[in-house]
Amino acid sequence: MEARRRYLSNESWAIILICIADLLITLVLIDKGLAEEGNPLMRFYLGHGVWAFVLAKSIMVAAPVVIIEWGLRHRPRTVAALARVGIAGYLGVYALMFLTINVPAMQTAQEPDWVEFPPIDRELLRREREISIGGYEGSEEVHGPKAPHAPSQ
Repeated sequence: MEARRRYLSNESWAIILICIADLLITLVLIDKGLAEEGNPLMRFYLGHGVWAFVLAKSIMVAAPVVIIEWGLRHRPRTVAALARVGIAGYLGVYALMFLTINVPAMQTAQEPDWVEFPPIDRELLRREREISIGGYEGSEEVHGPKAPHAPSQ
């Protein structure tokens, strides 16, 4: 049986999948107005359109993958360890930026400006309360005459 040759290491696949998830989450949240791009360089490319953003992200993912794959052929243990540290660092920075930039943006986006309650008119509230319990003298004007109670047996 012939052993299949793997073209990419697990570390490279991890970086690729993390970056794809980052790209998709970023585009969806930005499209819904719930987030901002935290990376200033990527924000620049996003300002030039979605395709420029995707292309820049792809290039920035391809470069470390090529370096990792080259390094794994020459110093596999060292490069694998460094790649795993890089993956952990990427996830850590992503989580930190997400929590400090996007979560506050999502919280403010969930509080729309149009949900403003009018100020409470205490006099109107008092009159409505008296009408509902029947103690207001002018309640016949609003509700009509009161129906007589049935005699109790």
